[in-house]
Amino acid sequence: MVQTLFDNTPVKANFEVPESDLPKSARVVIVGGGIAGASMAYLLAKQGWSDIVLLEQSKLASGTTWHSAGQVGQLRASSAQTKVNKASVEIFSSLKEDTGHDPGWLQCGGLQLASCDERMNQLQRNAAMADVFGVEAQMISAEECQQYWSMLNTGDLKGGIYLPGDGRVLPGECVISLAKGALQRGVKIIEGVEVSSLLYEDKGSGVKRITGVCTNKGEVKAEWVVLAGNMWMRQLAMTIGVDVPLYPCEHHYVITKPIEGVTRNSPCTRDPNAGLYFRALDDGGLKLGAFKKRSKPWQVGDKVPSQFAFDLLEPDWPDFEEPFADHMHRLKGISREDVVKFVNGPEAFTADNNFIMGEPFGTEGLFVLGGWNSAGIACSAGAAKYAVEWIENGGMTMDLGSVDIRRFMPFQNGRKYLQERVSEVLGLHYQMAWPGRQMETARNVRHSAFYEKHKSLNACFGETAGWERPLFYAPVDEKAEIEYSFLRQNWQKWTAEEVKSCRESVALLDQSTFAKYLFQGRDVVGILQWLCGANVDVEVCKTVYTGMFNERGTFESDLTLVRLAEDSYYIVTATGQQRKDFDWITRHIPEGSQAQLTDVTEQWSVVSVMGPNSRKVLERLSTADFSNEAFPFGVSREIHVGIHQVRAIRLTYVGELGWELHVPVAQASYVWDELMQAGREFGIKPAGNNAISTMRIEKAYRAYGHELSPDETPLMAGLSFAIDWDTDFLGKEALLQAKEKELSKRLVNFVLDDDSAVLWGNEPIYWGEHLVGYTTSAAYSPTLGRSIAMGYVSHPQGSAIKASDLKGADFSILNLGVKYPAKASLSPAYDPKRLKVLG
Repeated sequence: MVQTLFDNTPVKANFEVPESDLPKSARVVIVGGGIAGASMAYLLAKQGWSDIVLLEQSKLASGTTWHSAGQVGQLRASSAQTKVNKASVEIFSSLKEDTGHDPGWLQCGGLQLASCDERMNQLQRNAAMADVFGVEAQMISAEECQQYWSMLNTGDLKGGIYLPGDGRVLPGECVISLAKGALQRGVKIIEGVEVSSLLYEDKGSGVKRITGVCTNKGEVKAEWVVLAGNMWMRQLAMTIGVDVPLYPCEHHYVITKPIEGVTRNSPCTRDPNAGLYFRALDDGGLKLGAFKKRSKPWQVGDKVPSQFAFDLLEPDWPDFEEPFADHMHRLKGISREDVVKFVNGPEAFTADNNFIMGEPFGTEGLFVLGGWNSAGIACSAGAAKYAVEWIENGGMTMDLGSVDIRRFMPFQNGRKYLQERVSEVLGLHYQMAWPGRQMETARNVRHSAFYEKHKSLNACFGETAGWERPLFYAPVDEKAEIEYSFLRQNWQKWTAEEVKSCRESVALLDQSTFAKYLFQGRDVVGILQWLCGANVDVEVCKTVYTGMFNERGTFESDLTLVRLAEDSYYIVTATGQQRKDFDWITRHIPEGSQAQLTDVTEQWSVVSVMGPNSRKVLERLSTADFSNEAFPFGVSREIHVGIHQVRAIRLTYVGELGWELHVPVAQASYVWDELMQAGREFGIKPAGNNAISTMRIEKAYRAYGHELSPDETPLMAGLSFAIDWDTDFLGKEALLQAKEKELSKRLVNFVLDDDSAVLWGNEPIYWGEHLVGYTTSAAYSPTLGRSIAMGYVSHPQGSAIKASDLKGADFSILNLGVKYPAKASLSPAYDPKRLKVLG
């Protein structure tokens, strides 16, 4: 068995691939022979796929994989990503028996240290969610941490969390093991073949059908092309105008000679406050690495050299000086004299620290898997497992929205943007995972027409899909900044005033960042009816709230349709869904249809007038009749606000009487000013996104990515009212089958009894002593004076959950080690009869 030693690490894999001629065609071509590509080849073949070709421009595992640290941690930020990493562990632990080649898997455990109270709070939250996700985790004291490392300096430690199921592999040997398993099942692996471009056909509607690859040794036609070349994927996709937003950044670690007291079974350890990790080699040497707050992009322009194989960048001791000093502080007795090698290896990072998988926007027959953000060894095999399922099923089989490539916008593939952002992303591995943490780099990309208004009102901005959105408005004598905490944050008292204004009088909300489309043509009604669960064939000027489902009957999105004419709809969806929903609809437009989908997001601003006095404010500016009889809920009309024509839609996302005003961008600033002037006598205030979110949760309105995902059906989510069972739609058959079964998992609303605890979401829910779910959204409610939450609950006995089961039941929510009793209900805590909305 190959070992990782102080004088051979990082270990170069040594394997002679059987020679093969380049075929003219294949069912699947995989581009890239690192851990991701080898995992895809192995798992596709294991699933019964044949006629698979893997192309590697140099040698297997010679790109990023060979110098990877090799650590395999299971616990991630979400249930889906944790399942991915758990799957990696299952695959790695079975490889030796299946393929005959040892991948170097060693279940040595993982240890995370805390050197401040807030870090202990985070670790407590992590440990609580580990229980939800089925990952064994133990909170331990500083003294217990030292049992795993005798040299550990515990003087400033508060404690830690130990994860016994974590481990490590030898990256190169792991790739060889996967490759052998693939070869044994008939996969062709060909080294020394560089793919220069992708072959495609234009299907119309902007969709490219990928048909193969062009290489330095000829073309290969294929049904599927899988890009798994990590930091080389972006430049290859750019050859046909496809965005794969990732960029290489330097990552540093050093190797030491064997150290007394260190054994190969010492756990992979992280000291996140200092941005450090360290793990043992087989001979007792150490691998000491760091994730600094700011790192260096590799300055290669838009093209990573194709011959960068088994290669490293120059050592950078000046940049590593501070992290190494922190290592010497944490591990007593370590010195510069112990270091025998400096490893500076570039790795691919994305703009949000989540990897990339899925079918890129506007493509068919192309799947990407990469952008591992220094976690490729831990994630890639599990991600490949779910990628195979995705390809076979025509869509994701669990909620992988956080890694779906369609979350990114085109500007996020720009070199300048990526270089700025990845310099921050590398450090996010160990930055505190604060509730509502905002990115600091590559900001001010997209502004609404009201941006300067918000600035003048002392707004603090957050960023979503590049949009700068006002989170809250600070008093003029206060800094508009977030003071992060897992307890109360500084902005909550200001947001409470914004909520109060909306609940008791009137507020203005900038919701311009909604994604907006125009869908026109003779066939749009039929297409939308197939995609949507609700009946879309309504009267002109009526709105429709609906889910879009997949064949499994789970959510792909939820959105609002406004019927403009017999053959025209205005579609409004979530800010982060702009590319994904456009892509989903486009993929389902049959060839030859008369239907045109146009993205009009940046043509229209949206200012919402919400609150009991919203009608009075609008009546001062418009001659339109805003009465319930003339302008009922769910209706859209073109009206004049002052001299400006706008589309007014009577809807709400905060649970109050109100109207969304969709205004041409050029006129939006004037409309804002007129509304503020007209609302002055009612004490009108602007309300930021934190207030909107708080009110949404008070009213129990669902949000995609929180309560709605490919893991949930509308039955579970309590949205059966938005389904028309008399129409035929995608997913109906699965939902009809689900209707016949008991509903043992349901979305439930919670209100804490204790008025001091602050919930943020992702807290375990207990029914008696049974762990039954976790919170999907949570906030401190200024209206109710205590924390509220939503979360899916599974019945402990697997039976149906009825409203009567919840009344008076013993529910509690675990937060920072304390179980807080909570009242549960299927109805919202605020205005359950919708009297405010319909007022």
